[in-house]
Amino acid sequence: MEKIRIGKGQVLHRKGDEVKTLEIVLAGALTMTNGNDVNVRLGSGSMAGTAYLPGETYSFDYVAAEDSTLMAMDYLTPDDIVEAVIGTPAIAPVIAAANMELAAAILDSLTATTDAAITLCKELKYNYNEYKFMCVQLGATPAQFDFVEHLIPLESSGLDSSWEADLCRAYCNQRGALDKGYYPLDVCFCVETVMRASTISRKFSQELLSVLTFVEQTKSGAASFIEAFYNVKSRVDTNNRGDSNAAPHIQNALDMILAFSGVDQETADTFRKDVRAYTDTEDRLEKSDEMRHLRRSLSDGFYKIYAAAFFKSLNTDHLPVEVRMFFLFGFVDETLAGTANTEILYQTVVGWENDPEERIVSLYDWLLKIYRGQALPSKNEFDNDWFEYLREELRTGSISQAESDALQNDTQAMVSFEIRNMVTIANKATYGRLATFVPIFNAQDVVRPLEKCLASPARVREAFDKVTAIDYSCFYRPTLINFPDFKIPHFIYDVEVKPYIILMPNIGSRGLMWQEIEGVRRTTPAHMMISIYHSEDLDNTVVQMCAQFRWEMCRRIQGVRYADVSEPSLTSEYTNYLQFYRKNGYLSADIKERIKMSLQKARNDYKVIFMNDYEKYIQNEAFGMPRLNKVAREILFKYCTYSQKFRDERGTNPQYAPLMDRWNVAHNSRVHNVDLVLRKVQRMNPDAVPQEILDELKYLKL
Repeated sequence: MEKIRIGKGQVLHRKGDEVKTLEIVLAGALTMTNGNDVNVRLGSGSMAGTAYLPGETYSFDYVAAEDSTLMAMDYLTPDDIVEAVIGTPAIAPVIAAANMELAAAILDSLTATTDAAITLCKELKYNYNEYKFMCVQLGATPAQFDFVEHLIPLESSGLDSSWEADLCRAYCNQRGALDKGYYPLDVCFCVETVMRASTISRKFSQELLSVLTFVEQTKSGAASFIEAFYNVKSRVDTNNRGDSNAAPHIQNALDMILAFSGVDQETADTFRKDVRAYTDTEDRLEKSDEMRHLRRSLSDGFYKIYAAAFFKSLNTDHLPVEVRMFFLFGFVDETLAGTANTEILYQTVVGWENDPEERIVSLYDWLLKIYRGQALPSKNEFDNDWFEYLREELRTGSISQAESDALQNDTQAMVSFEIRNMVTIANKATYGRLATFVPIFNAQDVVRPLEKCLASPARVREAFDKVTAIDYSCFYRPTLINFPDFKIPHFIYDVEVKPYIILMPNIGSRGLMWQEIEGVRRTTPAHMMISIYHSEDLDNTVVQMCAQFRWEMCRRIQGVRYADVSEPSLTSEYTNYLQFYRKNGYLSADIKERIKMSLQKARNDYKVIFMNDYEKYIQNEAFGMPRLNKVAREILFKYCTYSQKFRDERGTNPQYAPLMDRWNVAHNSRVHNVDLVLRKVQRMNPDAVPQEILDELKYLKL
């Protein structure tokens, strides 16, 4: 015999392992589980292994339910069970009582599993008849599912009412009396109880395994019918709802989503179990190990199902409303979401209006654009885009050259790459509370009325328009072109490239500027993310995202010299200002102290300081409310100049008048140079003026 200790969650035995040892639980507890519905607790005194004969294989996993101490011994013959009890006379009564209670617990699990199996058969038969009726309603010919038609319902084994079951219950009910007047009389009584419990447990376990196998085979065999049933049910529900604005009574949404996705039975069962456990949890923000494990399992299952459902949706002309709610909001269960919230989500999804420019899109529509080849996947956490990722995989030998060539234009692989990388990270980041994040819609996350925090494409567009109405050049980039026909070797013009705004399916509080360009070309759109239900002020969040874009885009253009003040730019001048603010004669002692405190608060992150100043510049300074010091104001006005309307309004302000005069001199010179180019081109060929020159003149009038 030897004592062993295992930590909570550690696996003692796995299903399929050979039975070679017995373990007595001295402290803590184990769980006999199949990973889903069977969870039998082995408390102090219980013996793991007695439900099997030596050399058999474990039918279930045995996992530590908490930190546990066990007494382990070899198990070569059934007599080793007797030796184990006799060898521990001090705790023999506890072992006897615990093993009989273990047999009763296995019986309870068998009874519950048998009831569930019988109910499953009844539901399949009922739903099959309902399926045929609904097909008639749709005017369609019902498909024939032989498995369901010929399904023989499970019959109870009768063990629940057998003498063994009665004996187990009697031992458990009379434990107090047995502890006082039976077990202590002689260790032989304990041996007899343990051996009898061992025999009964083995019988119950074998029947439990048989029922579980039946359930698994039934679900597997009926999978195609379940998918067809929910597809037809969804169509009938849609027809019944018609054009009515009344929210329907949504039931069994999770079953609908799982059936539509077509994920394997193990994934579906695990996710269903996790959703049920999460729903039953009173405090879903708890940070215990159990909740961390549950959140991780929920997230893994969610993204597997999301990917499977997305690819399935490409081959169907009908998306059930529950699946559309799943794609847009992460909705999986009406109980978890709450009845009132479910109704609001339904109303939102049926009234959803896409962005006319297709720049502000839901996550589903974004993945659809990637699949159709209309957009490239976002960069991963290592800042590698799709093609860089393939090159890295090729370099490390993870894929061959032939595989790399085949994947170059494989849009399905691109979508999978996007879900594995950007979606999993950005969904959590936009949520805002990383430690308690789960990707499924949860009523406890609703901190504001949903109607007021919906970030619809129209609302997001309006928020961005407010910024660009002030900082008109925010999304313009300088671009080089040449016109050999007009002997113009290079011409720099500004082109506006609006970003993609991806609405992540969560209730969150943060916006995210994921990348400023795609690949290496500067004329490609940025990728930004924001929660589809945004609990904070949307205008403030958009301003912050634009500020971050401004900084990152300047760094991209300047390259390694982004902080070199000898090449004037937004980042270099701001870095120089913050590095040497103590020596700046334009700043008072009070302002220098404020800058010092700001740097400490931002941990010397110059970008954070700039973003805060940019927010004041857009939301306060633009409307005549000074919030910046002289140096910061000068840099921001130089590189983030106000549009014509706001220049006119601030032109008489003594704080902006000298800045305006300097800007006008430089601007007029630039207009003059472009005008000279235009005249040259018109003299050579007035009917073939390049559009880029006309666009630049138009830009300079903003």
